[in-house]
Amino acid sequence: MMIIGELIERALIDTKKRKIGDVRAGLGYTGVMLDDKACGLAYTFRNELGCCCGTLGVAGSLIGMDAEEIIPWAKEDDRLKAAIGLAAINAVLNDPGKNFPKGNVLDAFMLRESDTFGMVGDFQPILSKVKTMTNNVYIFEQQVCEGCGIYPSEMIPRYLPECDAVVITATSIINHTIDDIIPYCKNAAAVCLLGPSTPLCAEVFEKYDITLLAGSVVKNPELVMQVISQGGGTMSMKPAIDQVLIKV
Repeated sequence: MMIIGELIERALIDTKKRKIGDVRAGLGYTGVMLDDKACGLAYTFRNELGCCCGTLGVAGSLIGMDAEEIIPWAKEDDRLKAAIGLAAINAVLNDPGKNFPKGNVLDAFMLRESDTFGMVGDFQPILSKVKTMTNNVYIFEQQVCEGCGIYPSEMIPRYLPECDAVVITATSIINHTIDDIIPYCKNAAAVCLLGPSTPLCAEVFEKYDITLLAGSVVKNPELVMQVISQGGGTMSMKPAIDQVLIKV
């Protein structure tokens, strides 16, 4: 079974007949709030939503639906439906009541000068710190510009196995690339899944040798949904979320 399938199964166990309280599909993030105010986030692939004016045919009818109807959307090829599905999963799994350990991923990396670091997704704040420890760095993105020093994702099979530590964007769950990436991390001592889209579910990821989950817990759902609606991104959401760091 794919990782997203396992996450869906795990979230459905804890859904407990909850319903959708609100959905916001913003330019930076998508948010789903359940009827008990539990809230989850997922990245919006705004450049991959198609050219139609109406990107979601069921828009306007989501509030009040059973969460268990929305959660399986995470496996859809439609990027917006997949984001809504993952945000619903995170609303269930990233529960503030679980008292996840807070922490910043920047404090988790201790690299030797001889180590090789790989990053699937361009996270500049992390890269700045990593480059103070090692110059052996590979960055991979799906779309790259010539001369920017970033490798296209097609080069992952060639270079990612050389890496001693790897950071993977959790948006790879939304575009369903995570299962293709994970096998190439087999030689890495540390593998981190990163970003507000990260499901905080160690029991799923431990079997895939992911060692660290660096995600977010929404502590102020009303504020975070307002920020999303107004086109805000990670920095704008900071007052409404806690950064969480889980060792798997």
